[in-house]
Amino acid sequence: MLRLHCASGDDDLGFHTTPVNFDFKWHFCDNFWGNTLFFCHLWWGSKNISFDVFKSSMDYDCGPDCYWEVKSDGIYFSVNPTEYLEKKYSW
Repeated sequence: MLRLHCASGDDDLGFHTTPVNFDFKWHFCDNFWGNTLFFCHLWWGSKNISFDVFKSSMDYDCGPDCYWEVKSDGIYFSVNPTEYLEKKYSW
């Protein structure tokens, strides 16, 4: 089971424990100043990692959606879940 906690400076999405193949989704709008930041902390067995899942100034454009996928060797990102997932972080 994967445990996660995601939040921004304004919104705490709480702690969640997810089964395999579970999608955790939320929607938000970038703030007026263009400095929105969401981060997540993930725990999977003895592994854990914290990282920014959305930052207005990120070097890649999420467009309308950002897709993150957790795998046994790390955390992957794509702007389209049916396309290539790029490994962004190792555990």
